[in-house]
Amino acid sequence: MASLKKNFIYQTGYQVLATALPLITTPYINRVLGAEQLGTYTYAANIANYFTIFAMLGFNNYGSKMIAATKHNENELAHTFSSIRKLQRLMATVVVAIYLLFVSLCIPENKPLYFIESLWIINCFIDINWFFWGLEKVKLTVTRNLIIKLITLSGIFIFVKTRKDILIYAFILVIGTILSDLYLVSQVKKYIKGTRTTFYEMIIHIKPCITLFIPVVAMSIYQQMDKTMLGLLSTYEQVGYYSSADKIVNIPLGIITGLGTVSLPRIVSLISEKKIMEYKKVVEKSISLVMFMCSAIAFGILAVSQEFVPLFFGSEFLPCVSLISFLAFVIFFKAISTVIVNQILIPNDNERYYIISVFVGAFINLILNYSLIRKFDAVGAVYATLISELIVCFVQIFVCFKYLNVLKMLGKNFQYIILGVLMYASVRGVAEHITNISLFKRNVIEILVGGAFFSGACLVYWTVKRDDTFYPIVITVLNKIKWKES
Repeated sequence: MASLKKNFIYQTGYQVLATALPLITTPYINRVLGAEQLGTYTYAANIANYFTIFAMLGFNNYGSKMIAATKHNENELAHTFSSIRKLQRLMATVVVAIYLLFVSLCIPENKPLYFIESLWIINCFIDINWFFWGLEKVKLTVTRNLIIKLITLSGIFIFVKTRKDILIYAFILVIGTILSDLYLVSQVKKYIKGTRTTFYEMIIHIKPCITLFIPVVAMSIYQQMDKTMLGLLSTYEQVGYYSSADKIVNIPLGIITGLGTVSLPRIVSLISEKKIMEYKKVVEKSISLVMFMCSAIAFGILAVSQEFVPLFFGSEFLPCVSLISFLAFVIFFKAISTVIVNQILIPNDNERYYIISVFVGAFINLILNYSLIRKFDAVGAVYATLISELIVCFVQIFVCFKYLNVLKMLGKNFQYIILGVLMYASVRGVAEHITNISLFKRNVIEILVGGAFFSGACLVYWTVKRDDTFYPIVITVLNKIKWKES
């Protein structure tokens, strides 16, 4: 359990820093590129991402799971890694060839941008993050990612100066990831020795990979198809508005969903060792943590969006305010779904339920996007995303009743939603009385008021109720403070 806590601290610390970096680059990029160019890039990146999903064939979840299951046997670990790696290289090679043919024959404009985006697919040939997640070597991946992100940030400010620099921007983003993954490849020899695997040892991974690949494909439909369909049914400008609003929601969401990525290997170990009670406690604490963080972030975003958008994106992106107001609630559904998938369904070998829920959401999202985007543009895409994510979440809660009553766990943490609503009311109340100062000062005051109110209210609740998840942390921190003072 200690290593799980340490890994989550590393991951959370990294996600906080990773969150801060886009908060620096996004205002700059949105102003330099503008809504239309930003939408052009987002649309091209989405197309390339569909091919990337096929190239990875579910290796991230499956590879992490298999490495976690074999890490205590050096020989078995080496064979597992080598066979999965060969299959990954084969898939990446095939998909890169198909993508280049697709761009050459089917893309009438912006071809240089699409060819640069092919580097994301080529990177699938070397991406072995799943190996280190399976070994729970979170510190290694976090340190490496942070360094590369800092280099990428510097490159954006140095080389991206005008709206014509969209190709440079696209290249900087992808080359950072490639360098990051190349570093991980150089570290593999520290953990396993070279080994030969047969063709049969490679192909036996195809079926389980496809099992996890199918929901990933369906997942991309309702997580990314909205931007693709906006580009087809509306304008690149609307794509720019939607992608900017979506970014504001997904930046902090990475902090929350990082819990699922970090905990998967440990959950698999607990289940294999029949430590069911310990397993249930981990899930319960994960739900509590997710509800606490989601309430703070979602209602916080909702509370400051009116003043934050014009300050952060510029006046050109004012339509994002209404989009963010609805998308903020997607944070709850995505975070809860991440816990269910990574801590209940996948570890218990019930990926089929995951697949069912995702296909239900993908189908609904596709239908809603087609009908709503035509009428409401980006707002229609937001409605479609919100409804489909809600349905997926409820389907997953229902199918995992066999293992754990997630609905009951969520009910026990409903107080965080109440505190979030009260925080929202307090921030908006303050906002009405500070309209005569600059946008920057208003944002700072609103964030400080919201943060102070929510954290203070939670501390009171944890202390009064002796909360199992957070109260021990509070006591530990207070004891350390007292010890230092003495």
